[in-house]
Amino acid sequence: MEERPFVGKFILRGNPQTAVEPLRDAIGLGLPFDPLTSSTAGDTSFLWMGPDEWMLVTAEADAAARAAAVGSALADIHHQLVEVSDYYTIIELAGAKPREALMKLTSLDLHPRAFRPGMVTGSVFGRVNAMIWLPLANADAEAFRLFIRWSMADYLWCAVAEAGREWGVPEQVPVKGEVLTVG
Repeated sequence: MEERPFVGKFILRGNPQTAVEPLRDAIGLGLPFDPLTSSTAGDTSFLWMGPDEWMLVTAEADAAARAAAVGSALADIHHQLVEVSDYYTIIELAGAKPREALMKLTSLDLHPRAFRPGMVTGSVFGRVNAMIWLPLANADAEAFRLFIRWSMADYLWCAVAEAGREWGVPEQVPVKGEVLTVG
């Protein structure tokens, strides 16, 4: 279990038919059209969040350049690009049994036949909403990424640790000393 706090994150809204080619030309990456999927080139990905909404995820060092490239590419096309890097953090869960630990916290079907590499979706984990993604690059290692509002990250961190205790994840104590309630 590891936090990945310094990642550039942007919400992009727009018409996929008019945006896909300018984006592919500008940053070398097109939008995923199929629900619950992602597209990736290098360290930059688009995560499908809805028919006209995606999360652009990129390395922190490239975030400003990627946002500027997207803005320039879509300058004449109706769109919205909002930085949400400070709103979300990422908890990555990998190792022996990440699926099993996460399945303790959600009703989402995370079985490999249902939740495959490259998939992304939102769900409730314990008592909080989060978005879960299994990047294609991490398919063999199964490193799931949970995108969570930073204000709820401490709760989810402790809940995931509790769910993984039987596989060796050490117990975590909430930063502010709250009582952890899952369920």
